[in-house]
Amino acid sequence: MKLKDKRYSALKAYIDSGGIKSFAEVFDIVPKSVFVKDSGINYVRLMNKINNPEKFTVKDILLLAELIGIDCRKLFDLIAKAINKKPNNKK
Repeated sequence: MKLKDKRYSALKAYIDSGGIKSFAEVFDIVPKSVFVKDSGINYVRLMNKINNPEKFTVKDILLLAELIGIDCRKLFDLIAKAINKKPNNKK
């Protein structure tokens, strides 16, 4: 069994405590390269989704939330905030 990166636990604690306010902050705790390795999402594809958060699929959100150990709705909320902050977001 592969051991999970310890930074996921720290990230979970930050998210649960409200310490993470934006989706971008997730990658300050757990590097993108770790998510790439553990999720199997291609680096270029992950970067595209980070830069265009509306491209995250439900499957992506479930997978990343499982890696972090949080309810997927918390991750969805962070991604939704990122989408709403985009300057070219049309409502």
